[in-house]
Amino acid sequence: MFFFFLIAFIFFALYNDWIYDETTSYNGVLNNSVWELLTYSKFKLANSHVINSLYFRLLQQGGIIDIVYYRLLSLVGFLLFFIANSKILRLLKINNFYLVFLTVAPYFFYFTYGRGYSLAIGCFAMSVFYLLKYSKDQQVKYEYLVVVFGAIATLSIFSFLYGFLSILVVFGIFKIRHLKSIHTVLLSVLVLALLLYIYKVGKIVNANDPSIIGINNFSLFKYGTVSSIFSDFSYREYLVNLFFNNAHALRIITFFKLLIMLCVIIPMFYIRKTDFRRIDPSNIKTILLLLIFLPFLFMAAANIFTGSLYPLTRAVFYLHYLLLLFILVSTITYSKKLIFYVPLVVICLTSLIYSAYAYYDLSRPNIKEALVATKSYPLYVLFTNDKSVDLINNLYGIKKENIREGRGTENVIPLVQKDSSKIRYIICWNEYKDSCLVYFKNTRIYKYRDGYSLIEIHR
Repeated sequence: MFFFFLIAFIFFALYNDWIYDETTSYNGVLNNSVWELLTYSKFKLANSHVINSLYFRLLQQGGIIDIVYYRLLSLVGFLLFFIANSKILRLLKINNFYLVFLTVAPYFFYFTYGRGYSLAIGCFAMSVFYLLKYSKDQQVKYEYLVVVFGAIATLSIFSFLYGFLSILVVFGIFKIRHLKSIHTVLLSVLVLALLLYIYKVGKIVNANDPSIIGINNFSLFKYGTVSSIFSDFSYREYLVNLFFNNAHALRIITFFKLLIMLCVIIPMFYIRKTDFRRIDPSNIKTILLLLIFLPFLFMAAANIFTGSLYPLTRAVFYLHYLLLLFILVSTITYSKKLIFYVPLVVICLTSLIYSAYAYYDLSRPNIKEALVATKSYPLYVLFTNDKSVDLINNLYGIKKENIREGRGTENVIPLVQKDSSKIRYIICWNEYKDSCLVYFKNTRIYKYRDGYSLIEIHR
């Protein structure tokens, strides 16, 4: 199973274009020293995932331009994720086949992108595994492994701090009898140093990146963290972009999100009468419930006392993972009747269908091919703040010169209308396609990967 997923991820990493976030990281890391990346003195955006940024800078200094090398660190993250969950399922005496359910999830393709999420979730899963080990056997080595892997996850994605703090709370419940030791002091120093570092650089990011994941008018629930998790499991954002001008389809998407929400919530109530007789802190379901709900308390506290913004979607992938693990454990341990597996199957099938479509999407041409095809003609780029086209043009030596970028149709359309060329092209996101076609008659549309459209305009 490992090699199946590994080959699938390598294939996607090889053939998928640079994505927006990877492009931003690549450009942001350029001409930064290690110290400047660590202190966020130049690249001050939330897009800078410090470990990933250091890795990007190392590759840049080596003159490496092929995208697959910039994604290798994420494959390492998948390796850690797979090892951790294989051990967790073995510990819980659950068939390893269910690794499919834990892997084919909203974070599936992040195992292939040059971002910090894969390493973060891989290390987070390792930390959870050693927490479960420590709950049964309080060995010192498990203490260090819980904290070290949790710290790496947090450094990979700062918003994973809330998940790591929740692990530390549960960890503290089992360590309370072993507090008086040099190991407690050393681990406390490590955690405090991590907190101080994230607090200082977090203030820099909050002050300099208005587009950070999470904004001031978002709450913890509606249009906030909780809502975004259910949207991720239903792939709402992707479906809305695909059918944004179809009112009937948008209503179906809304109802589908409600269905997925029920599928996530219902297994939480698979409880037997014996579960009410005593609270066992070493019980896997008790541990997982604490790890799921404690982060929300930390988010609320951080928002109230430090003005931190509520993280959304991929910034809380550790919660997606914990929810899937809880659903799996709850379903397997509750009943063998197939009816109780319906929520699990619906969630898994949804992710499988989306993943299959994403692989099918690879059969479409990419941005590099669009640049080659339009090399002799003007190309207008209609991506808001997306430098992917420019980066691909420069990195791969295409050297197309007649490229103009715009932030919206109000900027680009007048430029295209003034252009006297016999053939002109616009490459844009799907939501801009219809608004572009209103202004031109002799057009032809080509579908590209990731929902891009290449519009050919004749005089």
